[in-house]
Amino acid sequence: MTRISAILLTLAAQACLFALPAFADEVAAKTKLPTDKPAAAAAEAEDEPVVPLVGAIKLMGPLRDGPAPFSWVAEGDAGPSLRSVIAQLKHVAKSEHHKGVVFYLDQLALNYSQINELTAAIKETRKAGKKVIFFAEAYDLQGYLLASAGDQIILQQKGFLELTGIGVEEMYLAGLFEKIGIKADFVQTGQFKGADEQFTRKGPSRQWSENFDGLLDDLYDQVLGTIAKARKMDKAAMEKAMEASLSMSDTEMVKAGLIDRATSRDILDVTKKAFGDDFDWDDSMGADEAAPEIDMNNPFAMFKMLLSDEKPPLKRATIAVIHIDGVITSGESSPAGMFGGSSAGSNTILDALKHAKNEPLIKGVVMRIESPGGSALASEVMWQAMREVAKEKPVWVSVGGLAASGGYYLSCGADKVYVSPQSIVGSIGVVSGKLALGGLYDWAGIGVHRRSRGPLGDMFNSVEPFTPEQKKALVQMSERIYDQFTDRVKQGRGGKVKDIDAVAQGRLFTGQQAVKNGLADKLGGIEIALSDLAKELKLAEGSYDVISLPEPMSLPEFLSSMLGGSIKAPAMSGEQMGVLNIVKATLGPRAWPAVQDAMNGLSLLQRERVLTVMPRVIVIR
Repeated sequence: MTRISAILLTLAAQACLFALPAFADEVAAKTKLPTDKPAAAAAEAEDEPVVPLVGAIKLMGPLRDGPAPFSWVAEGDAGPSLRSVIAQLKHVAKSEHHKGVVFYLDQLALNYSQINELTAAIKETRKAGKKVIFFAEAYDLQGYLLASAGDQIILQQKGFLELTGIGVEEMYLAGLFEKIGIKADFVQTGQFKGADEQFTRKGPSRQWSENFDGLLDDLYDQVLGTIAKARKMDKAAMEKAMEASLSMSDTEMVKAGLIDRATSRDILDVTKKAFGDDFDWDDSMGADEAAPEIDMNNPFAMFKMLLSDEKPPLKRATIAVIHIDGVITSGESSPAGMFGGSSAGSNTILDALKHAKNEPLIKGVVMRIESPGGSALASEVMWQAMREVAKEKPVWVSVGGLAASGGYYLSCGADKVYVSPQSIVGSIGVVSGKLALGGLYDWAGIGVHRRSRGPLGDMFNSVEPFTPEQKKALVQMSERIYDQFTDRVKQGRGGKVKDIDAVAQGRLFTGQQAVKNGLADKLGGIEIALSDLAKELKLAEGSYDVISLPEPMSLPEFLSSMLGGSIKAPAMSGEQMGVLNIVKATLGPRAWPAVQDAMNGLSLLQRERVLTVMPRVIVIR
């Protein structure tokens, strides 16, 4: 017997799995390491004395925010998700057999909102009397912020502590465009919007600096205050220790109170002191217990399972989580655009909302938003669909790291909006325009002969900037969409936003600020939103299920998309892919996401004339 996910593992995009941390391998010889199932369960089945358990979680790289992308891949084998890690912590907190959990961090790549949600789950685990210990070879600010939620921060001997604060780089392309003959011609509605400045300026405007500096100040103050409180220091002392962290030895770090201990990878002495001499490591902690199994000796059963398009029926009261992940577009959602990055297509989301509305066992909906915005039209279409569902069932929003511009537009379609303190929300404004490539064409020796008929037929030509008549029409269209956007905010936020002009015009806010100014209702992550909604629906804990929509792609759907179905990414030649990979490698994993979003935004302008999208920056950790 084996799981379906093992059959086609190579077809799925794999992240790091939940696995026993590397440091525990050395401890295994000295402890009773579980293999197929936790020792406690085995001991109970055989009426033997129960051996205490200690959970082991390895976090490496990013965490998925949504479900596994493919239905034939088990959740655990698709790489850890935010909710699956939280579920494991809840399992430890409730378990009679677990004494605690040890985290091993390796090049963590989480946003501040995810860290906040994990921190809340860690605090609940500690409240239940379980110890939480962190171990890493090196901590950067994000990893250290997460580790500060635990009982102990353990560092590999001679390891690094890089508490370098928050640094930001913003890339402006106007100088490059001048050199290669491109003219950026944009209309921005909202004086603090800033979405066009990456293309039209060589540096930030005063309004954008005021906007973004306010956001960054609050974010840094939150991070500094959190770690200072956790390490029992005031902010000034913590900041001074951070400044010196790069030059400190591990002994000095302990003395300064930045870490609790530096040890070898064999942390047996640490775990013995925390959990006692006799315990078993548990790297499953209730995860993936319901993974589908199939008899490999029966090929007909195997192919029937793999090729099935049927979704498992709901059996009891359910809350649906609908994921808005990436740039908002018309059409179907896709895992990646031409330059990478996922997109949330209006058709896909409308189908999910329709399913939630028509399924009687779905009692409520939580829209999980992680989006910088995108198409103004697609945002409006999805807003309308959300309000249709809200006539019959509660529709709430849980913001991940980002719900800006079109992402916040959708938030206004919900009955309640939950944010993490470090979420980025707002950017109520619109941008429209084009890049005029005439100078580049001349340089490259490309001749373009234009023909048009009718009023403004040549408006979006690729050669010249807008004429005064065309610019006037574009401004009028943008102002109409901006008025529509602010009207949706007024409808959705009711009397909670006292002064729309004070929160609009493209301004950005942290989640903490958004709760104060009325753009959001409550601080809390996805689990808190789900729990509160269940209470409002009078669903007792353990009496309901949670499903994710859109549902994972089945194997037939996947094969259809690969063979020219409705879900496919724009094709690129091998040479284009090679150039793209060189650019990605040169910019690095931290800078590339900002560039890819900008390029996808320009690509979107080819078919969407007005965008509700926020400007993107490069965050250097």
